[in-house]
Amino acid sequence: MSETSHASPPPVGVERRTRTMILVGATLLLAGIALAVTDDEYGRWLAVAGILALFFTLHRFGRLGADSSN
Repeated sequence: MSETSHASPPPVGVERRTRTMILVGATLLLAGIALAVTDDEYGRWLAVAGILALFFTLHRFGRLGADSSN
């Protein structure tokens, strides 16, 4: 029989930091959209920064592994 190896859960600080970065990315995106509606170029760059932050942090959040509460 083979033993199943369970990966240890990520440190609490890493998960908390990742969740905070998701909120920051979402806030940047929403602020960028709000400013871009008024045809502000700064708002467009802010929206792009928010999208990039969300892509990066959602990928990182997914790589943290499964929830250990199961």
